[in-house]
Amino acid sequence: MLADWDVDVDAPMPLPLLIVPTGGIKVVTRPKLAMHLFAPYESAWALAAKLAAANALSAHEVSALLGISATNKYPLLPDQMPRVAQALGRALGFPPDQIRSAFLGGALKCLRPLMHDRLRLCRACSMQGHHFIVHQLRPFAHCPLHGLPLRDRCCHCDELLTYRLGNSMVFGPINCPTCRKPQLPVSVGGQPVASVISARSLEQIARWLPFLRRRITLPVLYEVDGAIDTDQFGCTVRRDQMRAIVPRRSTRDWLSPMARGRWFSGMQTRCLEMCYWKQTNRFWQQCHGHSRHWYRSVIRGQPVEAAPNPQVLAFLYWRMTWQGCSNPYLLRRSHCLPLYGIAEWEASQCASDNDDIDITMLAFEDALVATWKDWLDCIDLLDTKELERHTWRFRAAPCTFV
Repeated sequence: MLADWDVDVDAPMPLPLLIVPTGGIKVVTRPKLAMHLFAPYESAWALAAKLAAANALSAHEVSALLGISATNKYPLLPDQMPRVAQALGRALGFPPDQIRSAFLGGALKCLRPLMHDRLRLCRACSMQGHHFIVHQLRPFAHCPLHGLPLRDRCCHCDELLTYRLGNSMVFGPINCPTCRKPQLPVSVGGQPVASVISARSLEQIARWLPFLRRRITLPVLYEVDGAIDTDQFGCTVRRDQMRAIVPRRSTRDWLSPMARGRWFSGMQTRCLEMCYWKQTNRFWQQCHGHSRHWYRSVIRGQPVEAAPNPQVLAFLYWRMTWQGCSNPYLLRRSHCLPLYGIAEWEASQCASDNDDIDITMLAFEDALVATWKDWLDCIDLLDTKELERHTWRFRAAPCTFV
């Protein structure tokens, strides 16, 4: 039977030819992503990266899946929340707010101008398989969860990373565009790996975001990268002596019109001082006895341990911002708080021919209360318990702080 066949055994066998169309191979099956892999307050890049790894998708396919154009300069920050991404989130079982916050939608829309154009990763968070919104906000120099510096280079090839999907038809956004190494952990089979984030960490991020929203108009947030340095809470002064340098002139001389230059010797300045001391005494009464003893020890230059109460630590910082100091920690404006005293505040007010002293006093009292609240928020958010190692040099006699 074989002899009857007319077959040329030397002819080459035809091979199947696979042609990849522009934009990659279209996905037919619905993508999948386990609930624990994408935590609340994670970025749109994290969502895209994990979708790419979990479903073996390219950058083009992920962009089409999320309903955004990969050719845009910042495709992961579209002007409007992509409806396709919302629908995909519902299909995957994620809450709507989780997808909305990933694309900085809703209440977080005002934070878009603060987003960094390079991908920034915390080593500890990325090892756990997560990348949060706060990592991309330019005011942060360190991760607020771990205090580690945010790196914007690939840990394998040291090339800069961009916060975008890329234009690869083969590799997904989880990979470095240069060396193709994944920036988040994946299993042997290429599936994304992530651990469960603690409730305390999620609560901390949830409180940082409104903290920034309330200060979104501050110029320092746009002019200085890393304006908020969350690495400060790791400092300690257990072994360091702290001393207060008393100026040669008395406190009365420091408050005199000649010494202050722009101070006015009229009734308004006296009213400002009285208003300041009234608020100071009111805040001082909120500190219990043990905290007051710790405060006096700091003022007298004695060694101190951790603050017994976060309120007294906030009180110390608040007093120093308003009465002045030369501590580098405060001079850096690490927390975007006002660094001026009564005279500077008065000089910064708009001049008017018909100044109303009552309105001025109300505005000044509001400023005192607002900055006190700011310091309470900062001490609480940073979980600060101890002072820094630097020597404190006060601009007034120690007795005036007590």
